[in-house]
Amino acid sequence: MDHRSINAGPAKQLNWLDLPNDLTLMIIEKLTTFQILTSVQFVCRKWWRICMDPLMWRTINMCNIGIRNSVDYKLEKMCRHAIDRSCGQLVDISIEYFGTDDLLKYIIDSGCHKLQRLRLVQCFHGISDKGLCEMAEKLPLLEELDITLCLEVSSIALEAIGRRCPLLKSFKYNNNAGGNKEAFVIAQNMSNLRHLQLFKNYLDNSGLSAILDGCPHLESLDLRLCCHVKLEGKLRTRCDEQLKDLRDPDAPCDDFQFWGLCFETAYDDEVFDYENEKRAQKQEAQKRETRRINSGSSTGKKNNVKSKSKKKR
Repeated sequence: MDHRSINAGPAKQLNWLDLPNDLTLMIIEKLTTFQILTSVQFVCRKWWRICMDPLMWRTINMCNIGIRNSVDYKLEKMCRHAIDRSCGQLVDISIEYFGTDDLLKYIIDSGCHKLQRLRLVQCFHGISDKGLCEMAEKLPLLEELDITLCLEVSSIALEAIGRRCPLLKSFKYNNNAGGNKEAFVIAQNMSNLRHLQLFKNYLDNSGLSAILDGCPHLESLDLRLCCHVKLEGKLRTRCDEQLKDLRDPDAPCDDFQFWGLCFETAYDDEVFDYENEKRAQKQEAQKRETRRINSGSSTGKKNNVKSKSKKKR
């Protein structure tokens, strides 16, 4: 063993406050927006100042928050606060559970026209064709769009997005009950696509052929659980020749993040169970408080009786 390691004094502890601002900014950027707004920004004054920098809010990630937090916090209000902090510099935003047309309008009204990536996940009935059509008009730089489990979005919005967002290269339209109508719109209006995911879509071979014709630059295509697509013969050969990465309808779904919550009822059930759990905890706390008060009252009465008996003596 090196004698210098034996004689060396205790290692100097790292003081996070001594880190350069740029390095601290890089560390904080690795965290989610929810973590920053609920805890990180309150660590110290230095971190508070860094968290007020518009560069911190070029990316807003409000996904993977968890159903419990979606119930306990006003997520849309938090998201609007983050959008305000971006001062129009927002380029990437991910929204889960709480997305609405009003929130999309707020993004545009806040001057966030540099947006390149938009992710809308499990917003169910909050996002509609109307909201996306209005938003698409102001997003000429949009390159990546993910619409997963947003049940009010149809071919109407897809057509507007395709026409208004010519730079769109990656599009995910998953589990939204779409079919050939949406496939034809994608083929006719999104010719620059490189990556397309249509998880559990109802298109058939004619819709797939239209996409292969209309999207000549397509490199990857995800058709998992597209049960009406029959990849065989010439169509299969064409897919193999034209695409670098193909996930066929029978490919495993293990890596699809939202496979466990592919139905609105599953989300509603979890929210219902959690709210019942919270009510039960509140009722139990109230019972404990009542017992404590009653116990205190009984003790007080006993003490009063004892003091009166002493006085009589």
